[in-house]
Amino acid sequence: CQSNTATETFTVVDTIRPTFTRPADITIYTDADCIYNAEPSATGDVTDEKDNCSTGIEATYTDETVADATCEGKKVITRTWSLVDNCGNSAADQVQTITVLDTIRPTFTRPADTTIYADASCGYNADTTVTGSVTNESDNCSTGIEATYTDDTVADATCEGKKVITRTWSLVDNCGN
Repeated sequence: CQSNTATETFTVVDTIRPTFTRPADITIYTDADCIYNAEPSATGDVTDEKDNCSTGIEATYTDETVADATCEGKKVITRTWSLVDNCGNSAADQVQTITVLDTIRPTFTRPADTTIYADASCGYNADTTVTGSVTNESDNCSTGIEATYTDDTVADATCEGKKVITRTWSLVDNCGN
């Protein structure tokens, strides 16, 4: 009696995509040195990575950063999150938007109060070359910013040659702070 045997081979294939939830869109801010932290520890990380077969899978990301042409401290980071299981099945990519803003005001030192004198024809020169200009203009992100001023002049009612000029200095960075 002869025996007849045959071997059958089955291949089990995982074709189910993993799933995950991306972190929420977020706004972060520059610090005093115009630096920001866009690491997932500060902007959020993927939660609930799941797969039917693979364990220990971790989502990865790539960033595309677009800087604002007028505001050095503003950027938009488009973070694309991806997840692939150990069988090569990819979850649908998910996009997180990270907005970076500069909200720190620039600083400066105003010139000291001063007295100027009328000339022989009762005229005067209140130009900043005479009265002084601001110093120490500084900002965490913007460069090349210049302070501006407006004058409010009040004449003395009893002395035509006497006036009080109140000069208000302003400094705005390129981000509107």
